[in-house]
Amino acid sequence: KLLVAQSGGPTAVINSSLAGVVDYALSSGKFSGVLGSVNGIEGVFNENFIDMEKFRDENRIKILKQTPSS
Repeated sequence: KLLVAQSGGPTAVINSSLAGVVDYALSSGKFSGVLGSVNGIEGVFNENFIDMEKFRDENRIKILKQTPSS
């Protein structure tokens, strides 16, 4: 599995880059899944993850790219 942990402000740029990582990871066939860390590295330390499988849907990826906050 791939683990994604981001840090910074809740901006559309962060969401768009997250969408790109998740979309590639899920469509590449190289990973069995993608986990998102809640609150960046803090989520890694606390093992607070979100299964990003729901973003396999192209419409959800598109919405995530256009969402102005996290």
